[in-house]
Amino acid sequence: MIRYIIPLALATSIVQARTSLGVGEYRYGPDTTQNIACKFAEERAKENAIEKFYGEDIDVSVYEKCNNEECSVDRDSLNETKGYIKKILSKDVKQVQLQGYTSCIVTIKADVDNPINEIKLSLEKDEYVFKENQEVVFRGVVNRTGNLVIFNLYNDVYNKVYEEKITANSQQFVLPSPKNRIVTRLPVDKHHSKEVLMFLFTENDYEFRKTYTELEMNYFLKNIPSHQRQIVNRYVYIMRNI
Repeated sequence: MIRYIIPLALATSIVQARTSLGVGEYRYGPDTTQNIACKFAEERAKENAIEKFYGEDIDVSVYEKCNNEECSVDRDSLNETKGYIKKILSKDVKQVQLQGYTSCIVTIKADVDNPINEIKLSLEKDEYVFKENQEVVFRGVVNRTGNLVIFNLYNDVYNKVYEEKITANSQQFVLPSPKNRIVTRLPVDKHHSKEVLMFLFTENDYEFRKTYTELEMNYFLKNIPSHQRQIVNRYVYIMRNI
């Protein structure tokens, strides 16, 4: 697992907004409150309203990693809705009791925008292979100023590794800064680990928590307009011996 071990001491093209209806449903039981269920249902209604006008892109990445004669193929799919809710014009919330569960159903009427994402974030490498306890440096370029945050996806949890301001357009960044260090770690009972690093760039300031579940991260990202963020995922292989 990658750990951050020393603490850290626009022009976009937008088309005219359009009105769309969206419906979202979330089933819940005794372990989920009504408020939480209706919040998730509203997010689904927003997605539905956007998709009715602009559709959904599915980006599929295939990775292959070989160790001697054994190879494994990994396939990642990222569903990205192109557009965002500019304004909710009306909202209707209903709870429906059915056998064995309750549903919260949210219907919205909203203005949606389809902005062009002009943020370009690129990294020096497509994948990273490290020894345990190796110091890590990441290099790349982003064409905007803003915030760049690195999250490590491990055991279905996103852990924040590092966060830094990008203060110049289209200049190479090197993370971490010279006064900080990032090193690799392996659990005691493991000889290797395959993990995912998510590099998240945002033009605006946000408060980034230290940890997110996958569901929480998905909810957090959907609340950042798609034209104000860019995400790059990279596989990381950590081994005791290479």
